[in-house]
Amino acid sequence: MSNSDSYNAIVLNQILSNFSKGNKIESFNKLKKFIKKYPKNNIARYNFGYMCEILNNKELAIANYKKVISNDQNHWQSRFNLYLIYLNQQQYTLALKLVNEVLKIKKNYQPAQRDKALILNYLNKPDEAIILAKNSIKQNSEDYVAYNTMGLILIALKKYEEAEKIFLQAIKINSNYISSYNNLGYCYTLLDNKKKSLECFLKSQKLNPDSYEVKNNLANYYLFEEEYKKALELYFDALKFNPNNTKILYNIAIAYFNLDNDKEAEKYYKQSYALNPLDEVLLKNYSLLLLKQQRYKNAWLFFEGRLKLQEFSSKNSNVDNVKEKLWKGNSIEKNKKILVVKEQGVGDEILYGSMYPDLIRKFPNVLIESDKRLISLFDRSFNNNKKNKFFPYSTYSGDKKELKNFDAVVYAGSLGKLFRNNIDDFSKNNFLSVDSKKYSEIQSMLNKIDNKPKIGISWRSKRKQYGEAKSIDLDLLKPILQLKQFTFINLQYGETKLEILEFNKKNNANIITFNNIDLFNDFESIAALLKNLNLFITVSNSTTHLAGALGVPTWLIKPKNHATFHYWNQPNNNTPWYSSIKIFSSQQNSTNTIANIKRELLKKF
Repeated sequence: MSNSDSYNAIVLNQILSNFSKGNKIESFNKLKKFIKKYPKNNIARYNFGYMCEILNNKELAIANYKKVISNDQNHWQSRFNLYLIYLNQQQYTLALKLVNEVLKIKKNYQPAQRDKALILNYLNKPDEAIILAKNSIKQNSEDYVAYNTMGLILIALKKYEEAEKIFLQAIKINSNYISSYNNLGYCYTLLDNKKKSLECFLKSQKLNPDSYEVKNNLANYYLFEEEYKKALELYFDALKFNPNNTKILYNIAIAYFNLDNDKEAEKYYKQSYALNPLDEVLLKNYSLLLLKQQRYKNAWLFFEGRLKLQEFSSKNSNVDNVKEKLWKGNSIEKNKKILVVKEQGVGDEILYGSMYPDLIRKFPNVLIESDKRLISLFDRSFNNNKKNKFFPYSTYSGDKKELKNFDAVVYAGSLGKLFRNNIDDFSKNNFLSVDSKKYSEIQSMLNKIDNKPKIGISWRSKRKQYGEAKSIDLDLLKPILQLKQFTFINLQYGETKLEILEFNKKNNANIITFNNIDLFNDFESIAALLKNLNLFITVSNSTTHLAGALGVPTWLIKPKNHATFHYWNQPNNNTPWYSSIKIFSSQQNSTNTIANIKRELLKKF
C-alpha cells in the first residue's frame, strides 16, 4: 500500500468514526467530497451508500450501491443492502434478483436465506419460502428474525396455531423484538382471540410508544374491531411520524369509508394513490368507494387490484396457471376464444353471472368455468339448455396445455369493465329461471301445508372471513317468526336441525324445513323453492344472491361490515344488481332493524 493509500484509509476511517459518533451531516459532506476526489474507491462509496440510507436518502443510496456493484461484480455487501431497501419498498421482484446474486457469491449465507424466504412469501410463494426459512433456522437456531419470518409464512399457509408457537419462540429468544409481538397480535386476530391480540399490540406500544408501526398496528386492530374513531386517532398519530406512508393513508380512508364519510375517505385514498398507484390493497379498497358511488368506469379499473392480492390467489387456485393469458383490459375481437373463470364463492359467481347474457351475445366462442352446482341453472337460463358452454371450475384453467387454446382468460369480476360502466347498463329483470317440473313439485308441497303467505328465512353465512359480520342469531328474528298469519320456511344451509327444533319449542313457533332438499348443494331445488315464496327475509349469503337473480321479493339485513360488500353498500335501500332486493340497514340497533322489518311485513300483507 502506498503512502497515499495509507493516508486515504486514515482519512476515510476518521470520517466513518465521526459519523458513528453522531456527527452525521458533517461526515456525510466530507465523504461526499472524498468520493468526488476518489470516485473508484469502493469502500468509500459503499459507506457513502450506507450513510445515505441512515439519512433516509434511499435513492442516492441505491445509486451508490449500484455503482459499487458495477465496479466489483463480487461485492455482495452492496447487493445485500440494496435488496433490503427494495424489500422495504415492496419491490419484491428486484429484491429477489439481488438476494439470489448474494447467495451465488456467498452460498448458503444464512441471513440471505432468511430474507429470501420472506421475499418469496411476499411474492405469494409460501411453499417455497418455508423450505428456506427452515434451513435458515437450522443454521442459526437463535435468529429470532428467522423465526418471525417463519411465522409469517405459516400465516400465509393458514397454519395459525403453528405460527403462534413460532412467534412465541422468537419472543423467547428476544423479548424486546417488536415485530414478533405485532405479528403474534395479528395471528391472534386470525385465531379470533381478541383479548390476546390486543395484549400483543399494547406490549409493542409499551416497548416503543413512539413507533409509527406500532401505532399503525394498534389502529389496524381497532379498525378490524369496527372501532373506527379510535382507529383514526392512532392513524393520525402515526401519520405525524411518517406523513407519506401510503398504508396509513389508505387505512385512514378505510376508517372514514366505514363511517360513511365518503368525502374524507376519497381525500385520503387520493393522497395514498398519488404516492403509490400500484398498491393492490389500496386499489381494491378505493374501488369499493367508487362502486358505492356508482362511478363504475373508474371503479372497475381499480377493482383489478384484487387479482394480485394474496386473499384472491388463496381462493382461486389456478391464478399462476392463467397469468400468461390473463386479460389486461385491451379490446377483444368478437370471434376470439375466451375463457371466463368464476371467482370467490357461489354468491359472487351468481352476481357476476348477471353479465353472462351480455357476454355470450358479444363473444359467441366464450367458455365459462363455474361451480358445478350452478351449471344446470346457467345452461337453462343463459344457453337455452345447449351444452358445451359451462364447465366445472378447473376444467381448462387447471390445465396449462388446454389453456394454450384460448386467446384470453377473464375472471368473472372483471366483466364489469366490459358490461357495467354506468347505472343504465344494469338489467332490471331477473336473469335466472327455474326448472318447471321442480317448481310444480315444490308448489304442491307448499300448498299442502296451508294457504298462508309463505316466507323464507336465512340468518347465517358460512363464508370464513366475513361470516360473523354477515350473520345474526335466530333469536333476533323471534318478533317476526311468532307472527301466526305467516308460514316460515327454512332456507338456511348448514347444521340447523337442532337449532330450529329448540327455537320452535321455546317460542311456540313452527319453522318448516324440507328435509328432502339439500340447502347447500341442490341449487335447482333451492331455486324452485325460492320462486314459490311470497317473500324471503335473509342476511347476505349465497341463497340471497340466488333469490335476487330469480327476481324473488327479498328483504336483506345489511351486513354490519357493509362497506366490504359493494353490491349491498349503496346510496339507498336497493341495489342495481338485483331489482327485487330491498335492503334494511343494520347499523342501527339490531332489535330496531327487526322491528322495522316486522312493521313492513304487516303493512305488505
